[in-house]
Amino acid sequence: MLRWNTIRAGILFAIVVATSLSCGENEFTKPNLHNTITAPGGVEQFLNSPQQETRELLIDGRVTDIEWNITGDPSILLMTSQSGRGSNYYISVRSLWTVDRFNRPDGLFFLVQWPDRAQDLLEEPLLTTLDVVSDVGDTLDCTIGNGVREEAYWSRSTLQEDEVYIELFSDSLGSYPADVWRWGAATTDPVTPVNGTEFVGAVTDGDTLGQTTHPTAGYMEDLYDNGGGRVRDVGNWTYMLANHDPGSNVPLRVHGQGTRDSRSNRAKPVPYVLWETVSRAFGPCDINSTIRLDDPGVRDKTWNPGDYMLSYRASFPSESQLDVIARGSYLMGKWSLEMRRDLTTRFPDLPGGVPGPPRPDDVHLTPGRNYRVRITIVDGSTGSVSASDLIPLYLKPRT
Repeated sequence: MLRWNTIRAGILFAIVVATSLSCGENEFTKPNLHNTITAPGGVEQFLNSPQQETRELLIDGRVTDIEWNITGDPSILLMTSQSGRGSNYYISVRSLWTVDRFNRPDGLFFLVQWPDRAQDLLEEPLLTTLDVVSDVGDTLDCTIGNGVREEAYWSRSTLQEDEVYIELFSDSLGSYPADVWRWGAATTDPVTPVNGTEFVGAVTDGDTLGQTTHPTAGYMEDLYDNGGGRVRDVGNWTYMLANHDPGSNVPLRVHGQGTRDSRSNRAKPVPYVLWETVSRAFGPCDINSTIRLDDPGVRDKTWNPGDYMLSYRASFPSESQLDVIARGSYLMGKWSLEMRRDLTTRFPDLPGGVPGPPRPDDVHLTPGRNYRVRITIVDGSTGSVSASDLIPLYLKPRT
């Protein structure tokens, strides 16, 4: 992201110049701000479709009218700088709660769209000064010592990813406890299922998790705040495996292929995803950058100064960290982020198909009630933070 020094209105509002003002007007037009978000009730499945698709509103980052028009006009919220170096701008928010095919309350959806002049998809990558021209003998002898794994060749970048935080408070007053969902363009968004029929071994590795219901959705980080600070919910995170030893900047692993897989990294984008289950150890004689190997547009596949490796390894989360799914997409200066969580999150079913008890580390939602939400967006390029006010959220009953 790049810093703007003026209010940004680039989502759905044109930025005009003085000469474009209508006759008789002397001020720019501002959007009508909404100080509430109303989530209407809807159906989550195509009940009348012969294919019986499992989802109506796909969490895939691709926003379509047929999915979101049910919410009516979006709420336009003003984001104000919290860091002293950011800027104020407007975002668009839609929300929807759903019932399942048996008319039981099911999930809560959010769509957040905000302007951004650049997408930031790297989180502190590991940079190298290596210059391997054509073979190991040109610059180093990998048969002794650590070769390309020498500490002197590696440092850690300060680049940051774009982030979004959704704080969902327990009642209309904004009381604690609160749920906190964190989306990161590098650390959570790419953690999506792979097709088990395309990649042999993906099923046994567990890389197909959610493939039949949310084929392109990743998992947001889930936290809980009782008023004393945020604590992560139980379970593994999407990025909890660091790709370097403590006190070191040398990568531990690089992109690899699973058994009989024909593409590196199970087809996940190697420039900003290092998929744990098919990664391999980074050896002293690995003279080729696996990111360059996957790029047919470059002839030189060896390490060059300024090349990088990811500092985190991605894998599926577990337990309560599986509660919130999301997917973002970036197009023409705008992020669109779709999110979903069950209205009531539960432990696994008990014997006999009895629903498990509600999880104690989530705010459970009831249609007809009022809550409060706050949205915070972190600019990856500048580190600036902008946040909304505490916004009323109303789960409108179905009529």
